[in-house]
Amino acid sequence: MAEYSQTGLLVALLLFTALTLRDIYVGRSSSQSGHQPPDNPAVFPDTEPGKPAKAAIYSGPVLRFQYISGYSKVFQDYSQAISEVYPDIRIQGENYPPTAFSCVAQLISYLKLLSILVIVSGQNPFLLLHLQTPPAWTWSQNNKIFSCLMAFFLCNMMETHFLSTGAFEVTLNVPLWSKLQSGYVPNIQEMFQILDNHMKMNQVDHMTFTST
Repeated sequence: MAEYSQTGLLVALLLFTALTLRDIYVGRSSSQSGHQPPDNPAVFPDTEPGKPAKAAIYSGPVLRFQYISGYSKVFQDYSQAISEVYPDIRIQGENYPPTAFSCVAQLISYLKLLSILVIVSGQNPFLLLHLQTPPAWTWSQNNKIFSCLMAFFLCNMMETHFLSTGAFEVTLNVPLWSKLQSGYVPNIQEMFQILDNHMKMNQVDHMTFTST
């Protein structure tokens, strides 16, 4: 039984470690570079016969998204849908500068990994700090798998809470939407309505495209 118990703890540790590292690094790396749909190039080649090809500067409107890593998938879905409806709009995405909420969520990710490692290893951190061992630590050592599950899911809940207050800012020469001000991310139909209203109000000033 002891051998099976140790094997279960090792499997649980590897699983929680893999999931936590994925949350920490994969989401961050996917949003560090700006995204531009391949069907929306920023420059257009000059294909006039008899002349060498040259790039022309794009002077149309640029729809810019700034978001935290938790919304990278939302941006990808929105940019693809918007590109199909508004092919003349160039779309850019970039990581929003870190806020206090996103920094707290990142800290919780590291604490989640650290707490699981400490619980499974059995090293009492309170002895190192010359503090009295609380009953909660003794309970966690008697119920390691359940304690790891609690640490994992409770930390995930807190991460989700802090990330849900993060940024998802949209601009088209002027600000169109701010999650920091509104408190939520608009659905795709709302985004289409916002873009349509903006273009109707600024048809003369903002709907002139040149590709020369």
